[in-house]
Amino acid sequence: MKSINQLFLYIDHLGEGKKIPRSLEAFVKELVACSMPLSFHIEALKCQSIVMRTNVIRCLKNKENKPKGAQGNSIWLDSFPQWRPLEAYQELWGEHYEEKLQLLTTAVESTQGEILTFNDRPIDARYHMVCGGATENSENVMGNVIRYLRRVLCEYCQNSPYYENYRDISIGEVASDLGIKFSRSDAKKNLTMEKIFDDIHRDEAGRVTRLRVAGREFAGIDFMNRLGLESTRFSWRPQVIRFLTQGKGDGLGLCQYGAEGMAKEGNNAEAILKYYFTDVQIKKIPEPCINKPLMGKVLVIDPAHGGNGGEGHVGPGGTQEAAVNLSIALALESCLNALGATVYLTRRGDEDVPLIHRAALANEINPHFFISIHQNYLKNSTLSGCEVYYYRGDTAAKSLGELIGTALGKLELLNRGAKTAEFFLLRDVKVSSIHIEVGYLSNVREAARLSQESFREAIGKAIGGAVADYFEINFV
Repeated sequence: MKSINQLFLYIDHLGEGKKIPRSLEAFVKELVACSMPLSFHIEALKCQSIVMRTNVIRCLKNKENKPKGAQGNSIWLDSFPQWRPLEAYQELWGEHYEEKLQLLTTAVESTQGEILTFNDRPIDARYHMVCGGATENSENVMGNVIRYLRRVLCEYCQNSPYYENYRDISIGEVASDLGIKFSRSDAKKNLTMEKIFDDIHRDEAGRVTRLRVAGREFAGIDFMNRLGLESTRFSWRPQVIRFLTQGKGDGLGLCQYGAEGMAKEGNNAEAILKYYFTDVQIKKIPEPCINKPLMGKVLVIDPAHGGNGGEGHVGPGGTQEAAVNLSIALALESCLNALGATVYLTRRGDEDVPLIHRAALANEINPHFFISIHQNYLKNSTLSGCEVYYYRGDTAAKSLGELIGTALGKLELLNRGAKTAEFFLLRDVKVSSIHIEVGYLSNVREAARLSQESFREAIGKAIGGAVADYFEINFV
């Protein structure tokens, strides 16, 4: 089993792109160096270490971020565009290079393996420089509610250099950047500017008779004379707009200057992170060992068609599908438990568990995979072999399904491939799910093999081995 601590970083989207080996913790050091000022308090730097490690682990889970055909723990560096190796900072840090390296080492090593989780999954650990008084709710930035990205008040970033700022932008730039066109200026048209020019009165010839400027009223002629204008028939338009800002960033998640402020008040990294991220936990990444490669993985196994209402098939010689499915599920459970996984079964006896209850159980447990075990049956008794189904778009299930098909093929079960389907459980279970038709009970030879306990145990071990292979290739 490959260690999660060994990463392969791809720096472009070409199949022959350069691959840079990095340990997880070394990569985290480089990410902290490019994402937070190293002048910050050590507890703030610990926060950023945990945040960046969380984002790396989450990135590894994202199949779209994996280089095509890459094996193991491989990610594109596009997700971390500011990254550069620590050696690149030598000129920037100069004589303080070794000092800053030691600071990074302390921050990262003291939080080694720690990530932020919500419901036992790594979170989208968003961060920004200065919130300006309050962080933001996810739906106001991302369009959807994320329970751990909730608005919190923040008085800790008030002394930051970015708490209040401004930027002057010309009218031409505003129009260009927004893709708009301002109307042509007209000396006889009013342009109201809140708290600057308002309550403007003109006579029938378009001359300003009076107006209010910043709350004070002026006669039109007085305004003209004071400013040296050539006529009371005037309007205005700004050439530059000064945009006043409070804060820096989108306001989601960790406020970095807020973390700095809280750290200076004596708060540790855990307290700071749990303030800015709602209801999260800090957990160690489960590091699989050689004997327990599936440690930390959770699976739900569904032996289909139990009980009188289960509508299971009956093969030649009276082989009952319900019994075959349960026997394979128990063998699979034993194999997965031996590999360190936590396993739940939807039934352990000959009982009919409704589909809706099986889906509800899986959704409550929220496993890494839901695996439903079935046997096929057709009137054409010559058909044989295994088929694996997954819901359209579920790339993780497709990958696991292909591995299972290959593994069962080694037991001389014809591999009919992985295919999409819209079965109820594939659709309603909210995690990656597969439906395995192990063999054909309508085939005399296959039914005879499935009636043998030793063959069912071999099937369970083959599926379990495929699951282990999947997690060796794909860290989740």
